Amino acid sequence: MITTVAMLHRLHPQSAKIGTLSQPPTPGGADPRGAVPALLPRAVPAAARARSPERARRVFQAAQVLAALTHLHRAQPEPPPDPSALRWFLVGEFLRVRRLARLTRPGFSPALDISGRGPPRYTGGMRRAADDPETRRRQVALFRHAIIGELDIEALPRGERSARIAELATRAYRPPEGRERRFTARTLWTWWSAYRKAGLEGLLPTVRQDRGQLKAVPPAILAAAIALRRELPSRSTATLIHILETQTRVVRGQLRRATLDRHLARAGVARRRLKTLGDKRYIRLLFERPNQFWVGDYHEAPLLWDPARERYRTLHLCAVIDHYSKLVPHAEWYGTEQLATLEDCLKQAILTRGLPDTLYVDNGPAYRADQFAFACAHLGIRLRHSTPYTSEGRGAIERWNRTVAEQFEPEIRALRLPDRREIQLRFEAWLEQRYHLTVHEATGQAPLDRFAPPDFTPRYPDPVVVAETFRVRGRRKVHPKTSTVEVEGVAFVVETHLRGRWVHVHYDPHDLSDVLIYRDGARLQRALPQRPNEPPQPRPERPTVTPPAFDYLGALRAEYDRRIVAEARGLSFADWTPHPAFTLPAFLALVAEYLGKALAPYERDALEAASHTVGPFAEATTRLAFEHALRVRGRGLHVSVYTHYLKVFHLSAQHALDRKDPPR
Repeated sequence: MITTVAMLHRLHPQSAKIGTLSQPPTPGGADPRGAVPALLPRAVPAAARARSPERARRVFQAAQVLAALTHLHRAQPEPPPDPSALRWFLVGEFLRVRRLARLTRPGFSPALDISGRGPPRYTGGMRRAADDPETRRRQVALFRHAIIGELDIEALPRGERSARIAELATRAYRPPEGRERRFTARTLWTWWSAYRKAGLEGLLPTVRQDRGQLKAVPPAILAAAIALRRELPSRSTATLIHILETQTRVVRGQLRRATLDRHLARAGVARRRLKTLGDKRYIRLLFERPNQFWVGDYHEAPLLWDPARERYRTLHLCAVIDHYSKLVPHAEWYGTEQLATLEDCLKQAILTRGLPDTLYVDNGPAYRADQFAFACAHLGIRLRHSTPYTSEGRGAIERWNRTVAEQFEPEIRALRLPDRREIQLRFEAWLEQRYHLTVHEATGQAPLDRFAPPDFTPRYPDPVVVAETFRVRGRRKVHPKTSTVEVEGVAFVVETHLRGRWVHVHYDPHDLSDVLIYRDGARLQRALPQRPNEPPQPRPERPTVTPPAFDYLGALRAEYDRRIVAEARGLSFADWTPHPAFTLPAFLALVAEYLGKALAPYERDALEAASHTVGPFAEATTRLAFEHALRVRGRGLHVSVYTHYLKVFHLSAQHALDRKDPPR
């Protein structure tokens, strides 16, 4: 007993209270358990209820107290007569810890919930943004929409929206790549105004013109920070800054955590952060007209017969159901559960039955894709996600899946069809001929009749807009030699100036007749498949070359000629006059020295002929002429080129001497 009490004192200071409360009453004395109401708290303080280190310490203390109470009761011959107050306090703490543990699953956005319980305390559930800046912008837009999404209610009373925004401004949120922070009511009003004007695209952060350029962080410092982060990925950014300051690589206070966080995230070395969920309650959904609320889900079943293996292969049924009429706008069996199949199913449903106001789906990878969220926002569809691992909110589609499993799947398995298209044809016949014409037990009407009331007209969008919106988006690198991008094994020819560059490709995996090429957010072209043995595309016609308004090379020539004349003015008239000592052999030797080779016989004859007909030449004239010719024309040319320059310079010198004026 002494050892147990010592252990209790080491566990938690509350063990002293437990020891006091567990003592049996002394004869004729006061019962120490009468102090139970005064010693035990009746409510947990507000600071302890928040998601903070204080909350964690309180929960840990409650667990310690529970363990201490268990050991103490085991050490006693019999439990205290009435430990109810203490037991209820500890049980309440334990249940709260267990409820918190059940709700802390990642991948959920409470603001997209339709439970109607009010604004969320925590906007977790968004995955860490990828290295692509466009993906990060979309994550920020979805984060902002997660905060103000519940304000998108038309029936709010006057002043209710302002009150809810003021309430949201008092709460702390965790952005996709940052710590907990609060947003002012003015910021929330700005987001709400942008969302009302442009939808989800209005919540995208603006792109800076100098994005990607290092200004506050030198490249060497950033490389050192990246090396430290990769050395120990769990290091916080504040620790990285302190290490750099300790190593005297940066001045204390030079680096800001937010700036370094942004550059580390762009470099792909940002730490992952955990997200949590919030609690929710369920409500019964009731709607007034068709296409007001659609529910989507995937259902899988072994239906495709494989003759080689003599067993069934699994197919995935993608379907959406109208909650009001229980009509299925479109449902189709696919081989995979991917974004491409989801967008194809929703596209067919919209073209067949019109646009829904709200689409309610689960948290599968395809439904959580950014492309799917922006496609719905572009068409004016409000996308809502249910709580993970909770199917109560999707009861309509879950019940329809059971109907498919009971009525259609046994019949189709008995046929053992090896072709998915044959299965789809029979499924469409069952859907339109049996399910849509059978009276539904929940509505008392056939789904097809309930979907077409006299005063209802579906909203049908432009088919071209729908086709462009639900294209799958991918990032591809253009082949540097063939100038093609490959999508689903098909090569598409793009413009030649895009060779070796990364582009965004928008394509329909079910119709690869063309793809759309985007770069830097601008649409460049519609690319077509490359055909075998097809000749290369003709080169585009070059624009007609017009004479330039300013003759750049002519201006350089005139400037060079003026410099040569200025150099020649520095020579005296005596240098231009032929000297008797500069004989013909000396002239030939000087020319050979400038040309850097021995003169050939024909070169000697040409130089001698020039000397006899035009000369004799002065040594200064010869040097100046050959220096100018070598600068302008270079070596290795015919000797007549150099003699031409020599004759021009010699005649210019003679003309200057005759006028007693320096040459020009």
